[in-house]
Amino acid sequence: MNYINNCFFVLVSSFLFSSCEDVVQIKLDEGSELVVIDAFINNLRLDQKIRITKNSNYFSKTTPEPITNAIVVLKDLTLNKDFYFDYENDGNYIYKLLDADTISKVNHQYELNISLNGTTYTSMAIQKRSAKIDSISAILRDAKSGGFVSSKKPYYLCLLFAKDKTDRNADYYWIKTYKNDTLFSDSNDINVCIDGTGGEVYDADVDSTPFTPPSAFLGFKRYQKNDLCKVEIHSISKNTYFFFIQALAQINNGGLFALTPENIKTNIVTPTEAKTKAVGQFNMATVVTEKKIIK
Repeated sequence: MNYINNCFFVLVSSFLFSSCEDVVQIKLDEGSELVVIDAFINNLRLDQKIRITKNSNYFSKTTPEPITNAIVVLKDLTLNKDFYFDYENDGNYIYKLLDADTISKVNHQYELNISLNGTTYTSMAIQKRSAKIDSISAILRDAKSGGFVSSKKPYYLCLLFAKDKTDRNADYYWIKTYKNDTLFSDSNDINVCIDGTGGEVYDADVDSTPFTPPSAFLGFKRYQKNDLCKVEIHSISKNTYFFFIQALAQINNGGLFALTPENIKTNIVTPTEAKTKAVGQFNMATVVTEKKIIK
């Protein structure tokens, strides 16, 4: 997963972090050299990855140059435990899970330290809870199903049935959708929501509330019989949620009323004395997942 290419690549990966995934380029003004950090860690029982590269001019067609000499440490401040990531390739630093446990826990506080050429870049995150998935339903769309059908060939849409815990704490989610284990990962597939809907849900008279469209329609992706629909709901911080919202605005910024492009916000802290600034996102996610074979 890759963040932003300057300047930056938006990582639509895991982020975008359980497998190789595509990136979306956002065109911004050319600037000085930056360190780009893509750190989306989750509780899936998979090796975890942090990617560190140099930014490149957005006119460049080359892959961002990997940074290979960083010292990458994830600190669980709640347990007072450190996890060291080792460089593998292409700017990717990997923590290999050697047992059935994970390195991320709900409500634990984490600090990311990346030391590079005498400078240590830091970021803080608290791992939030995720939602609860009940099921995925497949809806047939053909000439007999009613409504407008834009394709002559029948297809299925998948509808997510999930619930958000109702209390005074807003929950921010990133819904990732797969077809046959391939992640939908272009700019139109950044599906984020608050409390499973368009805004905060407070003081409901029930313990949990259902996810609502458009998030529950999973980007209106089309499936055929025997396809596998897979959904992951990743908990994200409020900061990361608005990072995605800003990224979407920049991606879709065009036309007669286009606004001046702006740099995407970062939650990576650069020391004041550092010669090179770091940008990127650090998030600790709790993930719930569900699969359905279309029949």
